[in-house]
Amino acid sequence: MMKKLFLLPLAAAALVVAGCSGEKPGVPTPALTAPSSAPQSQASSSAPTTGGADTASIDPCSLLAQADLTSYGTFKAPEKDEAGGARVCRFARERASASDESLTVSVGIRDSQGLDSVSDAGNGKTSGNVNGRKAVLVPTPPEACVMALEVSGSARVDVVSVSTDPEKACGIAEKVADTVEPKLPKA
Repeated sequence: MMKKLFLLPLAAAALVVAGCSGEKPGVPTPALTAPSSAPQSQASSSAPTTGGADTASIDPCSLLAQADLTSYGTFKAPEKDEAGGARVCRFARERASASDESLTVSVGIRDSQGLDSVSDAGNGKTSGNVNGRKAVLVPTPPEACVMALEVSGSARVDVVSVSTDPEKACGIAEKVADTVEPKLPKA
């Protein structure tokens, strides 16, 4: 469903990539993955399920595993970081040579920023749903895409894909969001 919604902004992004700034405060930087030993059900079973959905106790690396990214290649161990107000878990694809396409996938938890604070990076933002959860897709030129998933009115999780192939970035962010969403607490 989101794919259809983001095609127009993505097409526009391809036309204006040279004129847009990719720097926006609050957008997490490249990819991540949770350690493959982390049980995927742990996040949803230990996460709060009450209305207010507290995200403070969620480890961003518990929302995605290296195994979840195998269809995109082999990824290095995840790196944790804080970027733009988010707690981030980032995965970078291993590259055999400098000419290989780069890809980074990250999950960023924003404990005090809801969907209403998602910034338009110059190519519009598209509202929709991921598995019934409110979401916003934002192409962020020149090579990234953010899929923000609502956890509560004041918290969200951002799935970010950064690729040397900008046309693939939003498709990857959407697919990874489908994997992350079931592990989030229900609002």
